[in-house]
Amino acid sequence: MKIALINNLYEPLNRGGAERVAKIIAEGLKNSGHDVFIITTKPKSQLSIVNQPTGGQSSIYYINSLYYNLNKAPLLFRFFWHLVDMFSWKKYRAVKKILKKEKPNLVITHNLEGTGFLTPRAINSLKIKHIHYLHDIQLLHPSGLMYYGKEKIIDSWRAKIYQKITARLFASPETIISPSRWLLELHEKKGFFKNSQKIILPNPITFSSQEKENSNPEHKIFTFLYAGQMEKNKGVIFLLKTFLKFNNSDCELIFIGNGSQASEAKKIAGGKKNIRFISWPGDEEIKKHIAQSDALIVPSLGYENSPSVIYEAALAGTPVIASRLGGIPELINLFGGFTFEPGNQVDLIRQINYLIKNYKTAKENFAASARKEIKNLEINNYLAKLLNIISSK
Repeated sequence: MKIALINNLYEPLNRGGAERVAKIIAEGLKNSGHDVFIITTKPKSQLSIVNQPTGGQSSIYYINSLYYNLNKAPLLFRFFWHLVDMFSWKKYRAVKKILKKEKPNLVITHNLEGTGFLTPRAINSLKIKHIHYLHDIQLLHPSGLMYYGKEKIIDSWRAKIYQKITARLFASPETIISPSRWLLELHEKKGFFKNSQKIILPNPITFSSQEKENSNPEHKIFTFLYAGQMEKNKGVIFLLKTFLKFNNSDCELIFIGNGSQASEAKKIAGGKKNIRFISWPGDEEIKKHIAQSDALIVPSLGYENSPSVIYEAALAGTPVIASRLGGIPELINLFGGFTFEPGNQVDLIRQINYLIKNYKTAKENFAASARKEIKNLEINNYLAKLLNIISSK
């Protein structure tokens, strides 16, 4: 089968969970014998369009877009950019031209900000089967973000107008896949995808036969890890201030990632020896850091769908403490772990203390629970489910 995969960012411009999921699916399909090509975006000043596969990888078509650097632009500029991007006929024609040339049997779309929200219409006009993945609330609010305690942001009159437009542009692809029930139901309540087949399917994972669960020997310093973008919605500063208040010299906190709040976090940390910062080292290195840590903390203040880092912790058998927000509780229910009220320092410290005092039992329970579920999401098993969904339509 020939398959097009469309996501607004892809390697080497990847920076989040959606890109990792898109890559895992693309490589898995290709390794299974399918002909896969990618449509994504790039800043006009970077890279060349690649029309032929290299080194066994899929062909990648890059469409010029400002999306990659959009977060650096002024708010007013971003507002008008979103309007232009939604109705960009230039991007519509670019996507359609590629699809007409390649003639795929199926198009799998992920996040489409930057490729233009007319992309589903381009797919539909060519009568190609279409599966769309939900990763966040980009169709409900142009920022793609909703903070705890500020849920009304998607109920404002501006947001409602935006949602009517995006719902009309997207219409109803044959199939909608969401890793969390929370995100799917949120879209359904807003009137999206009325005639689509809707599937809840946690994200896929990959691991080698040599990969092992966390097997750290007991040591004097208990290591907590944060791994992800250093941004406000991720709760980085909240976690740092909580750890400083926790003030346990037998524990250390490692931040791995890059982002706009990295410098501020380092200043607040004030050179504390038990707080370390590491720039993002790549996906494979992240797996090693997670496996070498005693616990992963996911302190999100913004609603998240299905954070990839929790899957990696489940794979390593590393216990998780995470915000009780969005689709995160569904993953914790699936794999195990602990949740706390978002932004609540007292509740987070309570969970940290509980984990430290009951670590051996907690780790064993988490590893056992995660082990049962993780095999179902291994890429080959995941693809079997995905291909079954495709063939059923």
